[in-house]
Amino acid sequence: MEKLGIFGGTFNPVHNGHLSLCTQLADALEIPKVLLIPTAIPPHKRAPELASGEHRLAMCRLAAQSDPRFCPCDLELRRQGNSYTVETLRELGSLFPSAQLFLLMGTDMFLTVQNWYCACEIFQRAFLVAGARQEGEEKQLREHLQFLESLGAKGEIVPCRVVPVSSTMVRQARKQGVPLRGMVPEAVERYIEEKGLYLSKGE
Repeated sequence: MEKLGIFGGTFNPVHNGHLSLCTQLADALEIPKVLLIPTAIPPHKRAPELASGEHRLAMCRLAAQSDPRFCPCDLELRRQGNSYTVETLRELGSLFPSAQLFLLMGTDMFLTVQNWYCACEIFQRAFLVAGARQEGEEKQLREHLQFLESLGAKGEIVPCRVVPVSSTMVRQARKQGVPLRGMVPEAVERYIEEKGLYLSKGE
């Protein structure tokens, strides 16, 4: 059975923290293909300064050039409305009936997945794979996996080298006129500059 990784997020913008985590999780479980799926409307968090889906998908396309396993996917953007993971898994299950689905996550998503819409169905449809986004989170992730397993989930925690970057940090740096080098891929930095993204109003 082929393995298919699913790495979703607001990606506002996609950054080197996302890409490093995704690469390490795919390496650990030998996943040959990972879909990068920008959400249309994230149901689990407020998203101020949200760039258009077109821009976020374009940045994912540029970022995907860093790893041949990465494949940008507009499935949730085309569906519009709130982006519920269970609906994405149902759709991917139909599109790739012979694939085993691996849901790749950082700490923040993994610690709340039990509260998501139709969480029990998510646990039936996908194997959960998580890695720390900040130093010192691994113990908390392992304890949470035990809790999720009691609810019927299957998963694995992967020890990861942390790249301490967040989308909020990238947007703040952009507003302050700080170069984004090292925070996002060079092609993504050029795109943000060319399109005038994440500047304060009036700039």
